Amino acid sequence: MLELGIRKVLENFTLAIDLSLPAGSTLALFGPSGCGKSMTLRTIAGLERADSGYIRVEGVVFFDAAQGVFLPARKRRVGLLFQDYALFQHLRVKDNIAFGLRHVPKAERLRRVADIMERMRLAGLENRYPSQLSGGQQQRVALARTLVADPALLLLDEPFSALDSQVRKKLQRELVDLRSAYSGTTILVTHSLEEAFRLCSHIAVMDNGRIVQVAAREEILHNPATRTVARLTGMENIYDGVVIARDGKRARLWVEELGTCLTIPDRSAAELLSIGIRPSQVKVQLPGCTLAEQQANVFWGQVVQAFRTPDGQTLFVRLTRLVDSDMPINSGRDYDVKVFRSLDFSAGDLVALQAGDACQVSLPLAALALWPQQCR
Repeated sequence: MLELGIRKVLENFTLAIDLSLPAGSTLALFGPSGCGKSMTLRTIAGLERADSGYIRVEGVVFFDAAQGVFLPARKRRVGLLFQDYALFQHLRVKDNIAFGLRHVPKAERLRRVADIMERMRLAGLENRYPSQLSGGQQQRVALARTLVADPALLLLDEPFSALDSQVRKKLQRELVDLRSAYSGTTILVTHSLEEAFRLCSHIAVMDNGRIVQVAAREEILHNPATRTVARLTGMENIYDGVVIARDGKRARLWVEELGTCLTIPDRSAAELLSIGIRPSQVKVQLPGCTLAEQQANVFWGQVVQAFRTPDGQTLFVRLTRLVDSDMPINSGRDYDVKVFRSLDFSAGDLVALQAGDACQVSLPLAALALWPQQCR
């Protein structure tokens, strides 16, 4: 169990973190650069000292300002993997890995180093120096050095940021595999939502020195608690509205900025609501191909801009009217909805939309997230 309640005044904000994690958890600290993610890790590891609060790990008090307790970093069972690996350039691979085991008897030290090198696929590189290794190999050596001491906490500070995409994905898979052999708690710092989602079961979204929501990764992605969480996790279509009717299952929301009503799930008692939908969850179709099965929130629209991507295209669409209404929509905005449309470009029957094309757009009820407007 990790119990954390710390405050530290920094130049641009105050770091104020309250967090409780069961042993064996995998948590991503996710947020923009400069929001306090790395400082949080350094404080847990003992490389920085909080101004007030406490840090307890598995019943051991690492820090307690009220009691005057500050356990040095070397006495905390914490493994911290830095962005730049921090390998000792004058030591061979095997000696880098064994560095944290100097207190362990020699026979046990050799056994543990050999075991972790085998698991990390480093066998045969024992006598090389860091400068003789590829970036991926250096990463594995740094991770092996961290894991060989069997830390109660494994702290990863953007460990894949310096690697190219292919090596990064390979090492991410290896880290997932290693979880079966590591029973401790893992905290990953990242500004990549994809990385957080792939590697951790839970995500804590940070902004300006605070955790604004912590939950299971699916909950964070599809049910953000605030506009800030929605924005940081890529829910780019966000609208404010007022509820004008309810029937117990659905509600009608007047959205002034769109100049129309939307149908939403009736699961909040608030009258002033914000709603959001991810670009990948918006449905778009060519004219003549009906989206009528949606039955709600189906619009005619016009593509304002279209950009190709490796897997499809990103569209910016201006809504013109509801399909079941003759009343035009004229929001006055540059565009009303951002859409990601997945395409198989090898299939001849799929046509990419172009700027100026008419299309049909739907906002599925099941994909709509909503929260009270005061939750910014």
